[in-house]
Amino acid sequence: MHRLVDLEVRRQLDGSTSAAQLRMLNELQHGPQSLSGLARQQHVSPQAISELLPALVERCWIERIPHPQDRRQQLLQLTAAGLTAVRQAQTQAHKQLTAHVAGLSEVELSILAAALPALQRLLDLAKRADEG
Repeated sequence: MHRLVDLEVRRQLDGSTSAAQLRMLNELQHGPQSLSGLARQQHVSPQAISELLPALVERCWIERIPHPQDRRQQLLQLTAAGLTAVRQAQTQAHKQLTAHVAGLSEVELSILAAALPALQRLLDLAKRADEG
C-alpha cells in the first residue's frame, strides 16, 4: 500500500522527487535542522542527506541558513515552495489512501479499525527503540 501511494504521490508532484526527498521535506516542516540532525531523524548517514540536497536546493524547496548559535554550521530550512510541495504530496497521499480504503467492505473496515491501536503501539515501540 505504501509503495502504491508513494509512486502516485511522486508522479503527481513532479515525477522526479524521490521518496527519501519527500521524507526529508516532511521532516523539515517541523523547523530548521542541521544536516546531521536530519540524518539521525531519517536514520541515514549525513552523506546520504548531502546527496539528496542539491536537487531540493535547485528546486528552491530547501535553503541553507546560518546556525543561530554556531557560525561554523548551517541549518536546512524548508522554503515556501518546499512547504507547498510537501502539502501537495500530503494531500495527494490522503486522496490515494481514501480511494483505497473506500474499496473495503464494512467488515474489512472494522478489522482495520480494530488493528490500528496495535499498529500504533508497534510504531511507537520501534520509534523509542531507534531513539534509545
